[in-house]
Amino acid sequence: MNSDLLPGAIRGISRTSIWRSWKTIRKELRNATIRDVVDFLDYDVNPDVWINRLLARIKTGHYETETPTRFTLGKSKGFSRTMTLPAIPDLVLYRTIVDHIYACSRGRRHRNVYFLRDELSQAQKKALDEALGRMAQASDDGEFSAAGYRFPGQRSFYNWLRFDQYRKHLIYDQVHPYIVVTDVANFFDTILHSHVAQAVQSLRVPPRMVGLLFFLLEHLSFRQDFSSSHGISLPTDEFDCSRTLAHMVLFPHDDAMVRVVGEANYVRWMDDQNMGVETKAAGSRVLQEVGKSLGRLHLTPNAQKSKILPLGEARRHYHLDVNKELDDLEILSQKSKTNVAARTQFRWETRRTWRSARQHESVGEFSKILKRIYRLAGLARLRLLRNRAKGDLLADPSLVERICDYLRCTGSTAEYIDFMESAMGDPEQIYPDVNIALSYSLLRLEPQNTAEKTRIRLFTKSLIKGDRNIPGAAECGPAGALLALRFGDLAIMRLLRARFNGGKRNSSASMARACAFVYGSQSAKAFGEVKDAAAHLLKNHLSTLVRLMLEIQKYKSLPKRYSQRMNLSTDSVAGTQYVDMRTVLTARLLLLSPKAAVKQWVIKWRTKTLKAPISSFDRSLLLKLVK
Repeated sequence: MNSDLLPGAIRGISRTSIWRSWKTIRKELRNATIRDVVDFLDYDVNPDVWINRLLARIKTGHYETETPTRFTLGKSKGFSRTMTLPAIPDLVLYRTIVDHIYACSRGRRHRNVYFLRDELSQAQKKALDEALGRMAQASDDGEFSAAGYRFPGQRSFYNWLRFDQYRKHLIYDQVHPYIVVTDVANFFDTILHSHVAQAVQSLRVPPRMVGLLFFLLEHLSFRQDFSSSHGISLPTDEFDCSRTLAHMVLFPHDDAMVRVVGEANYVRWMDDQNMGVETKAAGSRVLQEVGKSLGRLHLTPNAQKSKILPLGEARRHYHLDVNKELDDLEILSQKSKTNVAARTQFRWETRRTWRSARQHESVGEFSKILKRIYRLAGLARLRLLRNRAKGDLLADPSLVERICDYLRCTGSTAEYIDFMESAMGDPEQIYPDVNIALSYSLLRLEPQNTAEKTRIRLFTKSLIKGDRNIPGAAECGPAGALLALRFGDLAIMRLLRARFNGGKRNSSASMARACAFVYGSQSAKAFGEVKDAAAHLLKNHLSTLVRLMLEIQKYKSLPKRYSQRMNLSTDSVAGTQYVDMRTVLTARLLLLSPKAAVKQWVIKWRTKTLKAPISSFDRSLLLKLVK
């Protein structure tokens, strides 16, 4: 009898693999849409406890999932994508399983098939470098051609085709007269669990691991309350768990398309696909085969986004000319940091590139161009996009963080607060995740006068009280706790105590947790109040904080893993480093330890950080840490 079918440990799920997955997720938590007030520090205080408990429950067959958090990400035109944030143990287990399964399937992946952003970026960089080398060689030889496609002269080669950008964005070795572009409609929502099973059944994966995977899918996938599972859809997470499974489901489709167009002419990024062909008729036949192949997986190609682009239209669809100019601007922006003349040129070239780019803003992948322009305009401190920022935000909510960073870098604090309140109050702004991002964006403000501080404090109080009648109001609440840490006064601290201490207005678990962490980090006395509240609450959201602090107090020295949590963050638009308020809160919690070695560790970290190129505002926050 196969021992894998009996209760016991599962090969591939061990303390080592669980710990490895947790370290990976711990890094990715800083980029999550819904962030915990301390990025789940409680799972790092004594990780052996929850990891051993998880392994024991799996071994005995008593493992159960916790209720996941659901939230939405705005797309456009009022549509949203429902996202899933599992509890940390469930998320780490999910990641461990899919990483093991994917490692068993690596030999089945074709050459230009990607689902990880880093892999795609590396492939694009490699293609760009190769293209630049071939172009330089062609120029030296006096022959201007690319993979057999001959051009009448050097100007035609560089200006009409942009071969370097063609290679970077399409990756093909050969220049094709036509490019077929398509993707899968409602990809994650329409994947059948039976096809996931087919993707893993031929692999050397323990049967109990496969069973545990589908147990997770049944409990984490979105479905209506009190309804049975339909065996369809993957939970859409932000940690590459379901992306890995979805990627593997398409392997049979990759095989079919490679047989039709050849491996060198087929590129897939998740469900987005492009294929190079010689004629428009060949493109039509390829799309027909795409439909047949996806149909065998019960998937449907997106007819609206499927196109057969002649080379000239492909150039415009991918904005190859503008992307080339933006690449040049990226290089110039680095020089502008230390050279005044380069900075003047950088500002002028950014304006010129924007005038060129906006002529085709309704074409193809312009949203990617717009995102790059916002970043570069922010680095150049140009206000040329401020008048359109709100319209762009309403049209494409995925730009919210980039737009917020741009506006913060190109205007005053008062102007930024005006924008934020205008956007939140606009009846067309219906996306909860946009309001969440707007609320947390205030953590990056550095007010210069009393009037600006007062406005931020009033907004902070409204978040803590729950007075804002906006989409996502409950999820915005924890931002108020961190804002209280950055800008608060005694009155705001009293509000925090009321929010975690029970009373007529009950707090959500995340709100009570956030308020308790910030309030309890003030002093041993304040932590004692949190501890007392935890002892009296019927619905106890504070026990993890109490356990966390009790474990910290046992430390004789800090484990090395804490240093990763205390790293400075980088603002990609401002081009500067800053101290995340969650890092400040973690330092305050560590300082409550009675052990001198722990306090000295925090003091050394602060001394080192003060030497970094951070703002005077962040510097003052750190100086207040230790009296």
